[in-house]
Amino acid sequence: MTSNSGLQSISDLTASTRLTTGDIPPPLVGSSTTVIGTNLYLFAGRLVSSRRMTNELYVLDLCSFVWTRIYDTEKSAPKPRYFHSANQFKNSIVIFGGMGYSRTSDDGLCVLDDVSIFDLDTYSWIHPTITPSDFTPRPRYAHLASVSSNKLVVIGGQDMSNYYIEETNILDLDKMVWVYSQQFEKHCGAYRSVAVSSTYRTNLPLFGDNSSDMVSLTSSLDDNSNSAPESTPPPLRKSNSTQSLPTTPSNVIRKLPSVGAFGRPGSLRRSPSGQNLLRSHSIKRIQSQSSGSSFYHLSFTTEITDENPNPIYLYSNYNFTDVKRELQVISPPNSENYKISDYSSNMSGAFLPPGLRFPTGAILGHHLIISGTYLTNSSQTFSIWALNLVNLFWIRIDTGSCFSQGSWNRGVLCDSTNQYIVLGHRDRSLVDDYNHRQTNFDHVTVVDLEAFGIYQSPHTTMSPLAQELGLAMMNNPNMADFDIITQEGQRIPVNSQFLSMRWPHFKDLVEKQAEKVSNLKYDDDDEVRNNSDYDDPISMYKNRALEFPESHIVTLAFLQYLYTDHLLTIQQYQPHVLAQLLLLADMYNLNRLRQLTSHALHQFLDTTTAALIYETAALSRQTGLQIRALKVMIAAKKMNQQQQKNKEQVSHGIPSNGSIISRRASITDQDMTLPTNWAKMSSPTNSLPAAIPSETRSSYYDPYSSAVNLTSQPGLVYSTRSRSSSSASMFNNRGYLPTIQD
Repeated sequence: MTSNSGLQSISDLTASTRLTTGDIPPPLVGSSTTVIGTNLYLFAGRLVSSRRMTNELYVLDLCSFVWTRIYDTEKSAPKPRYFHSANQFKNSIVIFGGMGYSRTSDDGLCVLDDVSIFDLDTYSWIHPTITPSDFTPRPRYAHLASVSSNKLVVIGGQDMSNYYIEETNILDLDKMVWVYSQQFEKHCGAYRSVAVSSTYRTNLPLFGDNSSDMVSLTSSLDDNSNSAPESTPPPLRKSNSTQSLPTTPSNVIRKLPSVGAFGRPGSLRRSPSGQNLLRSHSIKRIQSQSSGSSFYHLSFTTEITDENPNPIYLYSNYNFTDVKRELQVISPPNSENYKISDYSSNMSGAFLPPGLRFPTGAILGHHLIISGTYLTNSSQTFSIWALNLVNLFWIRIDTGSCFSQGSWNRGVLCDSTNQYIVLGHRDRSLVDDYNHRQTNFDHVTVVDLEAFGIYQSPHTTMSPLAQELGLAMMNNPNMADFDIITQEGQRIPVNSQFLSMRWPHFKDLVEKQAEKVSNLKYDDDDEVRNNSDYDDPISMYKNRALEFPESHIVTLAFLQYLYTDHLLTIQQYQPHVLAQLLLLADMYNLNRLRQLTSHALHQFLDTTTAALIYETAALSRQTGLQIRALKVMIAAKKMNQQQQKNKEQVSHGIPSNGSIISRRASITDQDMTLPTNWAKMSSPTNSLPAAIPSETRSSYYDPYSSAVNLTSQPGLVYSTRSRSSSSASMFNNRGYLPTIQD
């Protein structure tokens, strides 16, 4: 498809440029940037205008993009410096080394080896006293540093004579003692290398991470990952649970509860439960030992611990005329078999990163993000790449035309929003600023990494056994005192106290209903009536039920989430159910459910589910998921067009080129062009329209209409969403709200 002035790349929808305000820092050389939460901390550097070093500290709010200078009222800031390192440790920033001023040298400069800590709780500087030892590092600047657990690992850098320092050193941040050093015969420095470690742990098996509890999952569909090697799913592993979850037929109509008090036994039967769900390629299946029931778990995130820290990934590129790329993985500093492993030869990809100067990096989920300045005679731009740490496959983060002009100098990751923030100035010259090593802070470009399938998977909040116990509680009739009535009129017994704790909207309905009741209906049991433990009026209703305007399977899946805080059952892992759950998460503002369902829909995304996921993401304002679904829809159209073309060639006796596009066809920038008036977005957080305008639908709309029978797995028939586009306005105005029956 040929692009012209009336068309824009879909990649342009993944990024937007913003103007920063407030106390904007002046252009600097060699300053450090550290992101903690939604704040970016900028420290020190050399002023471009006067060539004077500074020790000033600024903070940028990554939500409002307002700069604020933090004044050193106590005059306790470290010496002015540049090309130092700054790393997060707990709620503080650890500063090490750099180049500063000297009163003794001829040129007035020296390299440093001091450690300073900025405490974010008190906004004050701490200068710990560290006793010199055999492991103390040599003074250096332009080095690399990364924190894993409670250890600061310092790598490489240069001395005062600009010779590379070939060693690594480890500082225990709890004891403030240098505890280890090792020769490392590589030239590593800020000009060519980056060293990063994640503050979270994923349950996916990553290169260089030898944790025994990893579970192999296939990598999800990305726009450039069609030729990536797929990992092989492991044998199913059984749960340790001994709790049997009995089931009853799903068409049983239940009677009203006979008991009105919270938690008291009654005649309620348990809700129905299914038995089997065909396994998705990206879902881990666990079987209960006693009942044989299957549970499913997607990849998840946990916090790292001192006993189980993450490795450090060291990426280097050099010899930019004929780029050499290296990847070393430094085993966790706390491990007994501390070593540095080389995985350079394992990296692959349809395209590999070019030589990036002064690269920066971060880890998000199971991807290593690398960015930097790309300079050749024909191209001068800022480039972003991602390395899948499961299979070491590279993909390019194509952000369209946002970096085609201006000077973009440094990228940082905000993992809480899955956004990559690039600092710069959209009206300056990249080449001129690079020649002065200048970083600008007047503008930022925000890249939505979720649109590329790169994001932090939801955290796990409880063990699989605890999740199964939650289901057992839901299925226990002795724990129920309330009914949820589905769209079909079926009743599902629940515990109203539990729902009040986990579902704020339900709690509000209960409280409002209690206020309306003037004459309470008590049980005949005088003991209950006189018991002060039952002083909540709503707890004494005899016919207590909530009409929930959703199908039985969606209602059951929603209640299972409330009881487990996870998605793990067969009712939940069906695309049309996940779509409805995402809409419910948006309606009731359940952020946890929104994260879980978005994560699951990313894994279910293919040509058969793209239209469903696209519409659902549009209605629930999940822009990253929506854009990614749109990419798949466009790829499906391209695939169908190529297949039709090949058929026509065969029918006319013309030999086919044999290049029928695969189901997971790669998507190039020219394949993904849209009319410029199709979507006007000021930022990636703005939602896209619910459907492509009719005038462009014939050219760009998914060949699979929303009425298609979504049967991506044999044995499962996926119905389309019950809410059509025509009902979107009613839904967005908070229609379909449940009501309580008195």
